[in-house]
Amino acid sequence: MGKETIINEVKKQAKIMIGAGLVGFLGAGGFALYNFMNENFSSLVLLCALISLIGLVCAGIGIHDLISPEKSFTIRSNPEIYDMTDDHSSNVIYQDEYLIVSDKMISIANKPDTVSYRNEVFLVYIDKDRLNFATVGKAVVVETARGSHRIDVLKESDASAEEKIFPVFARYCPNAVFGYSRENMDYLERSRQSWRQANVG
Repeated sequence: MGKETIINEVKKQAKIMIGAGLVGFLGAGGFALYNFMNENFSSLVLLCALISLIGLVCAGIGIHDLISPEKSFTIRSNPEIYDMTDDHSSNVIYQDEYLIVSDKMISIANKPDTVSYRNEVFLVYIDKDRLNFATVGKAVVVETARGSHRIDVLKESDASAEEKIFPVFARYCPNAVFGYSRENMDYLERSRQSWRQANVG
């Protein structure tokens, strides 16, 4: 069950990467090629060429993950993820539109690959998305022993991040601190280093 869930999630994300990568590669690459052929080497054209290359790399990673999901970074970075997902889905004690909590773990709703042990969540903070110096949205960033996760569905006017999400982490994740600051980032790095020393051979 857990293995099938995670592999399906990896394949879904791989398809998104392939689509986005190909759009970037074809769109930006076509623009850059047209201008190169007309001997236009402006900074915009060079930027489009770079975007095209990044798109090609993203598509390549997506194809790799679609063909060999077991070798994806998601699974390689957390070999326990199958068992964690099984245990998590069978022991749910709290669930809302943002988060799912089980007796040992927590994950972002509808993102099974974000499952983390509750005591391995070290930092939670708001990351604001800006466009032309104006805030257009925000995400909740969750920093764990094994990596970072984002909840990207929040509008700037939506106060639910602080009112709903933070209290859940405060209640169920004993090692979590809140807010982006140098002190909290130092705490995150120390916590990850201690975790690696204790868990990585």
